[in-house]
Amino acid sequence: MGSSERNTLRQLLDELTIALTADGSQQVNRQALAEHIAENELDEAGAAPSWLMDLLTAVNDRKVTGHWVDFKRGSGDDTNVFDFIRHLHEVLPIKYENNEESWLLTFPRLQLEACISLEGSCYKVSGIGDTWELEDALNE
Repeated sequence: MGSSERNTLRQLLDELTIALTADGSQQVNRQALAEHIAENELDEAGAAPSWLMDLLTAVNDRKVTGHWVDFKRGSGDDTNVFDFIRHLHEVLPIKYENNEESWLLTFPRLQLEACISLEGSCYKVSGIGDTWELEDALNE
């Protein structure tokens, strides 16, 4: 499926689900996933912000960003978007870590992690354990 065909969050997550469960060791309740999307009002085409779609597309395509990617928060209330992200680990076989100013989503099957900086309004997709590697080296 090309990126032009990934016009809804549901389609993108269906594709990501396949990648996350390809070895058969994990199962995903697709109904629970669909409900999670709908509960956060992200089920219509264009409802999910482009930065979230870009982040999930990078993970799905197994592409590290190599740097922090800035994003603009919506002009309205972003609560549903952030609630969706915060609870995604409940419907997909991923890990979620709340570091107060940032959230780390780990995709063990894909050997990737995605960090969302709430303070800096940016995200980064890296290999597992690589998110802070460059920053740590620069701060030494």
